Amino acid sequence: MKNSGKMLISFAILVLLFANSACKSNDDKKTSIESKDSNALDIPDVKMGNFYETDSSATNALVLADTIIYNVIVKNPDPEDDFQEYSLKYFNKQALTNIIFNAIYNGRLTPYNYQYENVMTIQDVKEMEKKHPRSEIANIQFTEVWYFNEKTMSLTKKVYSIMMAYERKNLSGEIRYTAGVQVYLNDSKKNLNQSINK
Repeated sequence: MKNSGKMLISFAILVLLFANSACKSNDDKKTSIESKDSNALDIPDVKMGNFYETDSSATNALVLADTIIYNVIVKNPDPEDDFQEYSLKYFNKQALTNIIFNAIYNGRLTPYNYQYENVMTIQDVKEMEKKHPRSEIANIQFTEVWYFNEKTMSLTKKVYSIMMAYERKNLSGEIRYTAGVQVYLNDSKKNLNQSINK
């Protein structure tokens, strides 16, 4: 009986020691995982000179994005949003929209229907302008290529296309955007030299 009691106590002590050792081992693993994760950030070594060995010409700049598409709100939907108001403080939307529509009407840019990706006629654009005044243009979608020149530390964006969208409110007052014309810049294949007389 005494022997079985001693064996039971010994067994209990072994179980406690094993459990304690397992906890320490798990703590050690957590510590090593945490330290490994914090040290395993994907940060390249610091280099002197140029990382990508580009020279100062734009043709040899690194292409960061080919292409990237993003939207910019150009009409603040909330007058109490001071940050959005400040963000647009120096943007001349009227100048941009007038230049684009003037270029469409004088045949320098061809208008495209954003939704169907087909060419719009000058008459289509006129009809659209009757329904949607330029003051309602609230969102502009840019399609761009981004170049980074490491020698000059300059980021250059080449705009490929611009699509202007109009602000609309649904019945619950939420802002939505309706696609307007899309134009392609610096692309002779996309510009068909229409004129206002056609």
